[in-house]
Formats: sequence, structure tokens, C-alpha cells
Amino acid sequence: MYFIRRAYLPCPKRRRGRSLTIVCVGWILLWGQVRARPIPPIGAEAHPFPDTTNRIVVFADQLPAANSLSPAQWRFIADHYAGTQKETRSWAETIRKLNPHFIILHYQLAVGAGTAAFLDGERWTNDFGYIKQHPHWFLRTADGSPISQNVYHWDVMNILFRNGEPISGWPKYWVETALQRLRDNEDDGVFADSYTQDILMNQVNPPFAWFSHVEACKQNWIPNLNLYGAYCCKALHDQPEHFYYLPNLGGLVNAWDTTNYAVGDGGMNEGFALSGPGNYYAPSDWQLQMNRLLALIRADKIVICQSYIRDSDYDARWFVMGSYLLIKGRHTYINMFDTSTLSWYPEYTISLGAPLSEPARTISADWDVAWGVYRRDFARGMVLVNPDTRPVKIDLGRTKYLVEAEGGGPVPASGVPMGQLKRRPVRVVTIPSHSARILLND
Repeated sequence: MYFIRRAYLPCPKRRRGRSLTIVCVGWILLWGQVRARPIPPIGAEAHPFPDTTNRIVVFADQLPAANSLSPAQWRFIADHYAGTQKETRSWAETIRKLNPHFIILHYQLAVGAGTAAFLDGERWTNDFGYIKQHPHWFLRTADGSPISQNVYHWDVMNILFRNGEPISGWPKYWVETALQRLRDNEDDGVFADSYTQDILMNQVNPPFAWFSHVEACKQNWIPNLNLYGAYCCKALHDQPEHFYYLPNLGGLVNAWDTTNYAVGDGGMNEGFALSGPGNYYAPSDWQLQMNRLLALIRADKIVICQSYIRDSDYDARWFVMGSYLLIKGRHTYINMFDTSTLSWYPEYTISLGAPLSEPARTISADWDVAWGVYRRDFARGMVLVNPDTRPVKIDLGRTKYLVEAEGGGPVPASGVPMGQLKRRPVRVVTIPSHSARILLND
């Protein structure tokens, strides 16, 4: 089956009247045949991620269940978010009646399996009983004990490769079940959670050298992880739907980590700009995170920047927003929230227009020596970011308009978000530690 995304086929121009008539008649007949072909149902091919070059685009974490949403909240979701993850098939069908382009990802653990439920169509289910019937699918210690993740209580699976091929049946089973659930759920791709070593180092029981000693991890686990990620990604891409493979890339602040972060179509940076409410990275770690994200963004990967904040902490919100604007490319998305994933902040509506430069190769290229902050200019203004522990005071030399936010947070049943933006003229601006400011030209 074929699907033409455009709603028109232009008739080619010809100089002579007769040839023009013949060509156009043939073109119309072809168009009639194309129109007669059945269009695949929603969910039969992956929806494209929208362009973010000139705007701020939000990709939400798992949004509330259908029975907890009002009609106005449904409408708000359809109009304001690019997509979400971990939703039932009926949820997907409902939102796509309002927004046919809405993206939904299937959630599946990347390298583990456990008793937690996952979605298959309309059912929350679990297959761990079946998985346990295949003991060679588990990664084990020398004495044969399975290795368990301490906090989330799932077992690490055998993702090892030899001569380019998996040595256990686990990778094949992961792909087969992911594809079934993607189609059952009418999803566009997989969010492969808990992918990198962040979730394993010094967090497993019984202790295992690969996840307690850096060199052992680099020599044994990470090379196999890179092969496994490529295997899963290729399997999803080889399908007619060309499903996305988007791992959870963790915090991206581990300097020794040699994971190939570009193995899939991009991924989520969980802990973007700050590791959690009130917990900031050292400036060097923030720089490392920005540089790793810039490498993905310059390669036109899909990057979802997710941050956990306090709604009342405006400086943290500005820091997240400023960091996002510094690195934003064609497919760079943001999501921050406190108590509810169905949250909206007035900062999301700032219209700076097109950036005046492409995303930098490294974040150091955005350093403004005179002002002592990171800076990126846009058609309608600029963003200034201060990741340091000390505030910075800047004399702008002329009048700019400082953007300030009020309110923001969970979207009520009315579907009307709480919050607004204000602006005021300034010639001098102070940027607190771990914060950012956005200035408009007029």
C-alpha cells in the first residue's frame, strides 16, 4: 500500500496546448489511481516528529488515563503537545481524532525484565513468567545467580554478542514483543527505558564487576550494549512503519562513559539541566551534558529534554528553558513538570523566532566572554544562561525587554492553563546562579 502525504499533485507545465492537455489528463488519471488506494489506518506508520527550529515544542511524559481527562483537557493535549508515551490503544485513537499527527511511544525496558506491568493494546499485562522459562536469557554471575537492579527490581538480561550475533535469544524476543505491542497499541516507536550504565553501576544485587568497576564496564558491558542497541534499532527500522528507537540516555554527565548515544534515532535526556528539584550539576557536568546533546542535535537526532522541577522555583524553570534554547535544533523537545505530567508553563509560549546560528559544535562556542554567561541570539531576542554558583550582573548597553513568568503547573479540567508572561524594559539584568534570562528586542 502507498500513502501520499501531500493533499495535491501539481499538473506539470508544458508550452503547447495539446501536449499540456495530454499530460494533465494522464496526471489526473494517475492521481485518481493514487486516491483510490486505501490509506493505512492511523498507527500503521510512524508519525513524523515536528520541526522545532523556530519554536518551542513539548513532548510530555505519560499523560493521565482517559477516564481522568475532561473534554477540555483532551483538546488541550491535542493542541499543545507533540506526543507522549505509554498509553492504551483507545487513548491513542481518541487523541488522534483531535490531532491525527500526535506521536505515541511504547514503553519497554531496554536491557531488563521484571514483574512490572506494561501495555499491550488495552491490557496492562506482564510476561515475566514466560521469560523465566528461558534461564539463558538472563545475565548471571559466575555462580549462576541472576543479577537484579536494586531500586526498580528487574533482572538484567543477556545482551551479549559474539561475532556480531547475540548469544542468547533475548534480543530476538525483545524485538518480537516490541513489534507486537507497537502494532497493538498503534504506537510510533519504542521508548527503551533504563538503557545506559547509569541505572546499573553500583545498583545491582549480587554485586557484579561489570557494574562496580569502571574498566570492567567499559571493556565488557558497554561494547555489547552498543551492539545490542544497533540490533534493536535496525529491527524497528526494517519494518514497513519504520518505527523509532529512542533509548533513555540518562543524565549524560558521566565522563568515562563510552556508550554510543547515537545508536538509535536519538532519545530522552532524563535530568536535563538539573538532576532534580534543587539539585544542580557542577558547571563542568552541565557542560558535558550540553556537549553530548549538541552532538546528537547536530546529527539531527530526536532529543527529548526532560526535567523534574518545583513549579514554584522560577529560577530553575528559567534555567531549564534557557539551556534548552541554547542547544535547540530541528528535532529538540522539552518537558518539565512537578506533580503532574499534564503541566504547562507560560515559558513554553515565548516566541523568539529563528536562531541566528546553528547549534554550536560545543557549548563553549556560546560563551560570551564580556558578559560571563552563555548566550544565543534569535531573530526576536536572546537567551542568557548562567550555570555557575554565583550570580552575574550585565549592563546591556541599551534597552531590552526582560520576559518574566507568573504561574504555571497542572492544567485544570477547564483546559485553561494557569499562568502568563510579562515583560519589562531593562538596561541592566542580573542572572542568579543556576538560572537564565530571556530578553526580547522590542
